[in-house]
Order: sequence, then structure tokens, then C-alpha cells
Amino acid sequence: MPIEIEAKSVEEAMERICEELGKKREELEFEVIEEKSRGIFGLIGNKRVKVRGSLKEAQPEQEEKPAAAPAMGEDALSYAKTVLERILAEITVPSQVQGRVDGETIYLDIKGDGTGLLIGRHGQTLDAIQYIVGRIVGKQLGEKKVIVIDTERYRERRRENLERLSRQMGEKAKSTGRPVSLQLMSASDRRIVHLALKHDRDLETRSEGEGSMKSIKIIPRKRRS
Repeated sequence: MPIEIEAKSVEEAMERICEELGKKREELEFEVIEEKSRGIFGLIGNKRVKVRGSLKEAQPEQEEKPAAAPAMGEDALSYAKTVLERILAEITVPSQVQGRVDGETIYLDIKGDGTGLLIGRHGQTLDAIQYIVGRIVGKQLGEKKVIVIDTERYRERRRENLERLSRQMGEKAKSTGRPVSLQLMSASDRRIVHLALKHDRDLETRSEGEGSMKSIKIIPRKRRS
């Protein structure tokens, strides 16, 4: 069943839809159904967007791998790399961009000295760059592309740390019998926590708060006697 989420950005709305449905991006299709107060060039600025997300419909087997897909993927990858390289040049961060395509997702990795400055607090700077590149690429190619930008293995390290924290706090909640609240997190970080504890039958997780940054409460389930 489709759900609609209103947020400050398309990226945030997509992450929240994935979180609500418990699905990966490649399993869903998204549609921007409303935008208010567009910013500069329609890319950044204060605004609200409403995005509808739903499960992708199963496609006939013969349509799953169209012949033109590899070429289109390479074209999109090349353009995405160019966009990111131009942004980095404006920021004057000496770096190189490596990329690959995996299914529906374009992965870009920034290499170079001092690229850690691009991460920002809890990855917020990296997320902003990722959002801008995704919007520019999608606008130019006329189709939505999921783009993941990383540097110095930040996203991998962040995921590992959050999974470890989730398990530790989950054990604390079970041993004390009391809910445990985690710090404010972005939608993508909250999704990691939800998925890390998804299969633990003794726990449930719940996002709490307003805006893009929310806390997660880990709640021990009461066992029936």
C-alpha cells in the first residue's frame, strides 16, 4: 500500500518511507507529488516536499534486463562523477572520484587528503553533497537515480558503529526491563538501528521527535507468563 511522507527534502522523505515500510530503496518506487517554496535553482533552500512511496511491481522476466541498461548505467555514472568533481573543485578539496553501478544505485567514493572535512557532524555535510548531486543528476537525465557518496569509509564505519551500539543498548534494555533512548539521528541512521534489531523478538524500536532528526527508543517486550 502506498504511503505519503512530507519532509524538508526528497532525500529525507525517501529515507523515512524506507524506514516505515522496512524496505530498501531499490525495492520501492518514489514520486514527488508536491513541492512548496522551492529554493535556488530548484535544488536547495527552505521548502517542504511530499513524496509517495510504494513497492515496485513485479516485472516480466524478459523485461528485467533490457539490453540498453548497461550503457545507460555507465552514462549516468559518468555524469554523476562529473557533477561531484565540479562541486569538489568549487570547495577546493583536492580529490579524485571513483564510482561503480550496482543495480539501481550509483556509488561514488571520494579519495584524497583532507576529504574527512567533507563528512561534517554525523555525516551531515556528506549527506548534503549527496542530495545535491542526486537532484542534479536526476534532473539532467530525466529519471530518478539513487546515489550514495562516501569518503574514508565513513558510511561503512558509521553503519558498523550504529549496529554495535544498537545491540549493546538492546541488551541493556532487556537486562533492565526499561526502554533505552538513543541520541538524535538522521533518517538513514535510524533505519540502520531499526534493521539491526528488527529480528530480535524481545525488542521493538520506535522513532520519536519532530523534524528530520529524531531519537530512537529501544523498548523491551513484556514476556507472557
